[in-house]
Amino acid sequence: MFALRKTEPTAGFTPTYDAPVPEPGAGEVLVAVTHAGVCGTDKGIYEWAPWTAGHVTLGTTVGHEFVGRVAAVGDAVARVRVGQRVSGEGHFACGSCQACRTGYSHVCQEVRILGAGVDGCFADYVVLPEANVWPVHESIPDDIAAILDPIGNAMHTVMTAGVAGRSVVVTGAGVIGAISIAIARAAGAGTIIATDISPRRLDLALEMGADHVLPAADPEWPEQARRLVDGGPDVLLEMSGSPAAIGQGLASLRCGGTAALLGVPTQPVEIDLLNDVVFKGLTIHGVFGRRMFETWYQVENFLLGGRLRLDPVISHRIPLHDYDRAFRLMSSDEAMKIVLVVDPEAA
Repeated sequence: MFALRKTEPTAGFTPTYDAPVPEPGAGEVLVAVTHAGVCGTDKGIYEWAPWTAGHVTLGTTVGHEFVGRVAAVGDAVARVRVGQRVSGEGHFACGSCQACRTGYSHVCQEVRILGAGVDGCFADYVVLPEANVWPVHESIPDDIAAILDPIGNAMHTVMTAGVAGRSVVVTGAGVIGAISIAIARAAGAGTIIATDISPRRLDLALEMGADHVLPAADPEWPEQARRLVDGGPDVLLEMSGSPAAIGQGLASLRCGGTAALLGVPTQPVEIDLLNDVVFKGLTIHGVFGRRMFETWYQVENFLLGGRLRLDPVISHRIPLHDYDRAFRLMSSDEAMKIVLVVDPEAA
Protein backbone atom coordinates (compact mmCIF):
# COMPACT_ATOMS: atom_id res chain seq x y z
CA MET A 1 0.00 0.00 0.00
CA PHE A 2 0.98 3.70 -0.22
CA ALA A 3 1.97 5.42 3.04
CA LEU A 4 3.62 8.69 4.06
CA ARG A 5 6.25 8.16 6.72
CA LYS A 6 8.48 10.40 8.79
CA THR A 7 11.85 8.70 8.47
CA GLU A 8 14.40 11.51 8.93
CA PRO A 9 14.76 14.39 11.42
CA THR A 10 14.53 16.87 8.53
CA ALA A 11 11.79 18.58 6.56
CA GLY A 12 9.50 16.41 4.43
CA PHE A 13 7.95 12.95 4.43
CA THR A 14 9.05 9.72 2.77
CA PRO A 15 6.48 8.28 0.34
CA THR A 16 6.43 4.49 0.58
CA TYR A 17 4.70 2.62 -2.24
CA ASP A 18 5.17 -0.94 -1.03
CA ALA A 19 4.36 -0.64 2.67
CA PRO A 20 2.71 -3.79 4.00
CA VAL A 21 -1.02 -3.61 4.63
CA PRO A 22 -1.38 -3.85 8.42
CA GLU A 23 -3.29 -6.79 9.85
CA PRO A 24 -5.79 -6.11 12.63
CA GLY A 25 -5.06 -8.01 15.81
CA ALA A 26 -7.54 -9.06 18.45
CA GLY A 27 -9.88 -6.16 19.19
CA GLU A 28 -8.57 -4.11 16.27
CA VAL A 29 -10.12 -2.76 13.07
CA LEU A 30 -8.56 -2.21 9.64
CA VAL A 31 -9.92 0.86 7.84
CA ALA A 32 -9.49 1.64 4.14
CA VAL A 33 -8.97 5.42 4.28
CA THR A 34 -10.84 7.55 1.74
CA HIS A 35 -10.22 11.09 3.03
CA ALA A 36 -7.77 12.56 5.55
CA GLY A 37 -7.51 16.02 7.06
CA VAL A 38 -4.22 17.93 7.24
CA CYS A 39 -3.60 19.39 10.68
CA GLY A 40 -1.23 22.05 11.98
CA THR A 41 0.41 19.24 13.94
CA ASP A 42 1.07 17.42 10.65
CA LYS A 43 2.64 20.61 9.30
CA GLY A 44 4.92 20.74 12.33
CA ILE A 45 5.96 17.13 11.77
CA TYR A 46 6.50 17.78 8.05
CA GLU A 47 8.75 20.75 8.84
CA TRP A 48 10.34 18.92 11.83
CA ALA A 49 9.52 21.77 14.20
CA PRO A 50 11.53 21.84 17.47
CA TRP A 51 8.77 20.21 19.54
CA THR A 52 8.51 17.15 17.27
CA ALA A 53 11.76 15.47 18.34
CA GLY A 54 10.32 14.46 21.70
CA HIS A 55 6.89 13.48 20.42
CA VAL A 56 7.29 11.75 17.05
CA THR A 57 8.84 8.32 16.46
CA LEU A 58 10.85 8.21 13.25
CA GLY A 59 9.56 5.59 10.83
CA THR A 60 5.93 6.26 11.78
CA THR A 61 3.22 6.71 9.16
CA VAL A 62 1.81 10.19 9.80
CA GLY A 63 -1.75 11.60 9.84
CA HIS A 64 -4.53 11.37 12.41
CA GLU A 65 -7.73 12.87 10.89
CA PHE A 66 -9.66 10.55 8.58
CA VAL A 67 -12.78 8.85 7.35
CA GLY A 68 -12.95 5.52 5.54
CA ARG A 69 -14.58 2.10 5.30
CA VAL A 70 -13.91 -0.88 7.53
CA ALA A 71 -11.95 -3.39 5.45
CA ALA A 72 -11.40 -6.13 8.06
CA VAL A 73 -11.80 -6.78 11.77
CA GLY A 74 -9.72 -8.81 14.19
CA ASP A 75 -10.87 -11.43 16.65
CA ALA A 76 -13.18 -10.31 19.46
CA VAL A 77 -14.48 -7.26 17.53
CA ALA A 78 -18.21 -7.12 18.21
CA ARG A 79 -19.48 -3.61 17.48
CA VAL A 80 -17.91 -2.72 14.13
CA ARG A 81 -18.73 -4.42 10.83
CA VAL A 82 -16.92 -4.68 7.50
CA GLY A 83 -18.07 -1.99 5.04
CA GLN A 84 -19.12 0.46 7.74
CA ARG A 85 -18.07 4.11 7.23
CA VAL A 86 -16.03 5.24 10.22
CA SER A 87 -13.70 7.83 11.65
CA GLY A 88 -11.67 7.41 14.81
CA GLU A 89 -10.30 8.92 18.01
CA GLY A 90 -6.54 9.27 17.56
CA HIS A 91 -5.59 9.22 21.24
CA PHE A 92 -5.10 5.65 22.43
CA ALA A 93 -5.54 5.71 26.21
CA CYS A 94 -4.16 3.01 28.48
CA GLY A 95 -7.44 2.52 30.37
CA SER A 96 -5.73 1.82 33.70
CA CYS A 97 -4.03 5.04 34.93
CA GLN A 98 -5.79 7.31 37.41
CA ALA A 99 -6.87 9.74 34.68
CA CYS A 100 -8.46 6.97 32.62
CA ARG A 101 -10.18 5.44 35.63
CA THR A 102 -11.66 8.77 36.77
CA GLY A 103 -13.16 9.93 33.47
CA TYR A 104 -10.17 11.87 32.13
CA SER A 105 -8.86 9.46 29.51
CA HIS A 106 -8.24 12.41 27.16
CA VAL A 107 -5.28 13.27 29.42
CA CYS A 108 -4.11 9.68 29.93
CA GLN A 109 -0.62 9.51 31.40
CA GLU A 110 0.41 6.78 28.94
CA VAL A 111 -1.44 8.02 25.83
CA ARG A 112 -0.21 6.90 22.40
CA ILE A 113 -1.09 9.19 19.50
CA LEU A 114 -2.04 8.19 15.97
CA GLY A 115 0.36 9.57 13.39
CA ALA A 116 3.07 10.39 15.95
CA GLY A 117 4.00 7.20 17.80
CA VAL A 118 1.41 4.91 16.18
CA ASP A 119 1.11 4.44 12.40
CA GLY A 120 -1.46 6.93 11.14
CA CYS A 121 -3.88 7.59 8.31
CA PHE A 122 -1.86 9.21 5.51
CA ALA A 123 -1.98 5.78 3.92
CA ASP A 124 -4.33 3.46 2.09
CA TYR A 125 -5.11 1.64 5.35
CA VAL A 126 -4.92 2.34 9.08
CA VAL A 127 -5.45 0.08 12.11
CA LEU A 128 -6.95 1.22 15.39
CA PRO A 129 -8.59 -0.37 18.44
CA GLU A 130 -12.30 -1.03 18.12
CA ALA A 131 -12.88 1.21 21.15
CA ASN A 132 -11.47 4.15 19.17
CA VAL A 133 -13.61 3.60 16.07
CA TRP A 134 -16.42 6.14 15.56
CA PRO A 135 -19.24 5.15 13.17
CA VAL A 136 -20.08 8.10 10.91
CA HIS A 137 -23.72 8.94 10.21
CA GLU A 138 -24.60 8.70 6.52
CA SER A 139 -25.79 12.33 6.40
CA ILE A 140 -22.37 13.71 7.35
CA PRO A 141 -20.37 14.35 4.14
CA ASP A 142 -16.89 12.90 3.72
CA ASP A 143 -15.08 16.25 3.90
CA ILE A 144 -16.62 16.95 7.31
CA ALA A 145 -16.28 13.36 8.51
CA ALA A 146 -12.56 13.55 7.73
CA ILE A 147 -12.12 16.45 10.19
CA LEU A 148 -14.25 15.30 13.13
CA ASP A 149 -11.06 15.29 15.22
CA PRO A 150 -10.41 19.09 15.01
CA ILE A 151 -14.12 19.83 15.17
CA GLY A 152 -13.97 17.92 18.45
CA ASN A 153 -11.10 20.07 19.69
CA ALA A 154 -13.17 23.18 19.08
CA MET A 155 -16.26 21.60 20.65
CA HIS A 156 -14.33 20.55 23.75
CA THR A 157 -12.98 24.07 24.20
CA VAL A 158 -16.35 25.78 23.75
CA MET A 159 -18.18 23.34 26.03
CA THR A 160 -15.49 23.63 28.71
CA ALA A 161 -15.95 27.40 28.81
CA GLY A 162 -19.76 27.38 29.01
CA VAL A 163 -20.54 30.09 26.46
CA ALA A 164 -24.36 30.11 26.47
CA GLY A 165 -25.63 33.64 27.12
CA ARG A 166 -22.08 34.97 27.51
CA SER A 167 -19.89 37.23 25.38
CA VAL A 168 -16.85 35.56 23.84
CA VAL A 169 -13.48 36.56 22.45
CA VAL A 170 -11.65 34.07 20.22
CA THR A 171 -7.90 34.61 19.82
CA GLY A 172 -6.75 32.90 16.65
CA ALA A 173 -9.23 32.52 13.78
CA GLY A 174 -7.52 29.67 11.99
CA VAL A 175 -9.39 26.46 11.23
CA ILE A 176 -10.16 25.43 14.81
CA GLY A 177 -10.78 29.02 15.89
CA ALA A 178 -13.23 29.50 13.02
CA ILE A 179 -15.00 26.26 13.89
CA SER A 180 -15.18 27.32 17.54
CA ILE A 181 -16.92 30.53 16.47
CA ALA A 182 -19.60 28.53 14.66
CA ILE A 183 -20.02 26.21 17.64
CA ALA A 184 -20.19 29.09 20.12
CA ARG A 185 -22.85 30.77 17.99
CA ALA A 186 -24.83 27.53 17.79
CA ALA A 187 -24.44 27.00 21.54
CA GLY A 188 -26.11 30.32 22.36
CA ALA A 189 -23.19 32.70 22.87
CA GLY A 190 -23.89 36.43 22.95
CA THR A 191 -21.48 38.85 21.28
CA ILE A 192 -18.54 37.05 19.63
CA ILE A 193 -15.28 38.90 18.93
CA ALA A 194 -12.43 37.33 16.95
CA THR A 195 -8.80 38.41 16.62
CA ASP A 196 -6.10 37.28 14.22
CA ILE A 197 -3.13 38.68 12.31
CA SER A 198 -4.53 37.51 8.95
CA PRO A 199 -7.19 39.59 7.17
CA ARG A 200 -8.35 36.45 5.35
CA ARG A 201 -8.92 34.66 8.63
CA LEU A 202 -10.81 37.64 10.01
CA ASP A 203 -13.09 37.51 6.97
CA LEU A 204 -13.64 33.80 7.63
CA ALA A 205 -14.43 34.57 11.28
CA LEU A 206 -17.23 36.90 10.18
CA GLU A 207 -18.54 34.25 7.78
CA MET A 208 -18.56 31.70 10.61
CA GLY A 209 -20.62 33.94 12.91
CA ALA A 210 -18.39 36.47 14.66
CA ASP A 211 -20.01 39.84 15.36
CA HIS A 212 -16.76 41.82 15.42
CA VAL A 213 -13.18 41.21 14.29
CA LEU A 214 -10.09 42.98 15.58
CA PRO A 215 -6.58 42.89 14.08
CA ALA A 216 -4.29 41.09 16.51
CA ALA A 217 -1.34 43.23 15.40
CA ASP A 218 -2.98 46.24 17.09
CA PRO A 219 -1.81 46.18 20.74
CA GLU A 220 -4.90 48.16 21.70
CA TRP A 221 -7.37 45.45 20.68
CA PRO A 222 -8.05 44.28 24.29
CA GLU A 223 -9.26 47.79 25.12
CA GLN A 224 -11.39 47.81 21.96
CA ALA A 225 -12.91 44.49 23.05
CA ARG A 226 -13.75 45.94 26.45
CA ARG A 227 -15.53 48.81 24.73
CA LEU A 228 -17.49 46.48 22.43
CA VAL A 229 -18.83 44.55 25.45
CA ASP A 230 -18.95 46.77 28.51
CA GLY A 231 -16.35 45.60 31.01
CA GLY A 232 -14.84 43.02 28.67
CA PRO A 233 -15.89 39.63 27.27
CA ASP A 234 -17.03 36.91 29.65
CA VAL A 235 -15.13 34.10 27.92
CA LEU A 236 -11.78 33.70 26.18
CA LEU A 237 -11.34 30.84 23.69
CA GLU A 238 -7.58 30.81 23.04
CA MET A 239 -6.80 29.00 19.78
CA SER A 240 -3.57 30.62 18.57
CA GLY A 241 -0.84 29.48 20.95
CA SER A 242 0.67 32.95 20.54
CA PRO A 243 2.21 34.19 23.81
CA ALA A 244 1.11 37.74 22.98
CA ALA A 245 -2.45 36.65 22.19
CA ILE A 246 -2.70 34.64 25.40
CA GLY A 247 -1.67 37.60 27.53
CA GLN A 248 -3.87 40.03 25.63
CA GLY A 249 -6.83 37.67 25.71
CA LEU A 250 -6.62 37.32 29.49
CA ALA A 251 -6.24 41.10 29.83
CA SER A 252 -9.38 41.66 27.74
CA LEU A 253 -11.67 39.59 30.00
CA ARG A 254 -14.03 41.03 32.53
CA CYS A 255 -13.60 40.25 36.23
CA GLY A 256 -14.90 36.78 37.02
CA GLY A 257 -14.41 35.65 33.43
CA THR A 258 -13.46 32.24 32.07
CA ALA A 259 -10.58 31.26 29.78
CA ALA A 260 -10.30 27.97 27.87
CA LEU A 261 -6.84 27.51 26.39
CA LEU A 262 -6.40 25.11 23.46
CA GLY A 263 -3.61 26.81 21.48
CA VAL A 264 -0.16 25.25 21.78
CA PRO A 265 2.65 27.73 22.49
CA THR A 266 6.09 26.85 21.15
CA GLN A 267 7.87 28.88 23.83
CA PRO A 268 7.27 29.86 27.48
CA VAL A 269 4.46 32.35 28.03
CA GLU A 270 4.66 35.32 30.36
CA ILE A 271 1.39 36.72 31.70
CA ASP A 272 0.49 39.29 34.32
CA LEU A 273 -0.76 36.64 36.72
CA LEU A 274 -1.52 39.06 39.54
CA ASN A 275 -3.50 41.69 37.64
CA ASP A 276 -5.03 39.66 34.82
CA VAL A 277 -5.85 36.45 36.70
CA VAL A 278 -5.68 36.65 40.49
CA PHE A 279 -7.15 40.12 41.06
CA LYS A 280 -9.78 39.49 38.36
CA GLY A 281 -10.80 36.12 39.78
CA LEU A 282 -10.52 34.36 36.42
CA THR A 283 -11.14 30.66 35.90
CA ILE A 284 -8.64 29.10 33.48
CA HIS A 285 -9.11 25.71 31.84
CA GLY A 286 -6.42 23.88 29.92
CA VAL A 287 -7.97 21.93 27.04
CA PHE A 288 -6.38 18.93 25.33
CA GLY A 289 -7.89 16.82 22.59
CA ARG A 290 -11.45 15.62 22.99
CA ARG A 291 -13.28 14.15 25.98
CA MET A 292 -13.69 10.48 25.12
CA PHE A 293 -16.32 10.10 24.04
CA GLU A 294 -18.60 12.86 25.30
CA THR A 295 -17.19 15.35 22.81
CA TRP A 296 -17.81 13.00 19.86
CA TYR A 297 -21.50 12.74 20.75
CA GLN A 298 -21.74 16.51 21.07
CA VAL A 299 -20.17 17.02 17.63
CA GLU A 300 -22.51 14.48 16.07
CA ASN A 301 -25.57 16.07 17.67
CA PHE A 302 -24.61 19.56 16.48
CA LEU A 303 -23.94 18.32 12.94
CA LEU A 304 -27.09 16.19 12.66
CA GLY A 305 -29.16 19.01 14.13
CA GLY A 306 -28.09 21.31 11.32
CA ARG A 307 -26.53 23.80 13.72
CA LEU A 308 -23.12 23.97 12.06
CA ARG A 309 -22.14 25.07 8.57
CA LEU A 310 -18.47 24.22 8.32
CA ASP A 311 -17.91 24.05 4.55
CA PRO A 312 -16.22 27.50 4.48
CA VAL A 313 -13.22 26.22 6.44
CA ILE A 314 -12.35 23.60 3.78
CA SER A 315 -10.30 25.37 1.12
CA HIS A 316 -8.68 22.51 -0.84
CA ARG A 317 -9.17 18.83 -1.72
CA ILE A 318 -5.88 17.34 -2.91
CA PRO A 319 -4.84 13.77 -3.79
CA LEU A 320 -2.69 12.17 -1.08
CA HIS A 321 0.11 11.55 -3.59
CA ASP A 322 0.32 15.33 -4.11
CA TYR A 323 1.07 15.84 -0.42
CA ASP A 324 4.02 18.22 -1.01
CA ARG A 325 1.64 20.70 -2.65
CA ALA A 326 -0.70 20.43 0.33
CA PHE A 327 2.05 21.27 2.79
CA ARG A 328 3.34 24.13 0.66
CA LEU A 329 -0.17 25.57 0.73
CA MET A 330 -0.27 25.07 4.51
CA SER A 331 2.79 27.32 4.77
CA SER A 332 1.08 30.10 2.83
CA ASP A 333 -2.03 32.16 3.50
CA GLU A 334 -3.81 30.43 0.61
CA ALA A 335 -5.10 27.42 2.50
CA MET A 336 -7.40 26.90 5.44
CA LYS A 337 -8.38 23.27 5.95
CA ILE A 338 -6.99 20.82 3.39
CA VAL A 339 -8.59 17.42 2.89
CA LEU A 340 -6.43 14.77 1.23
CA VAL A 341 -8.29 12.35 -1.03
CA VAL A 342 -6.75 8.95 -0.35
CA ASP A 343 -9.09 6.88 -2.49
CA PRO A 344 -9.39 8.53 -5.95
CA GLU A 345 -12.73 6.81 -6.51
CA ALA A 346 -14.08 8.72 -3.49
CA ALA A 347 -13.25 12.12 -5.02
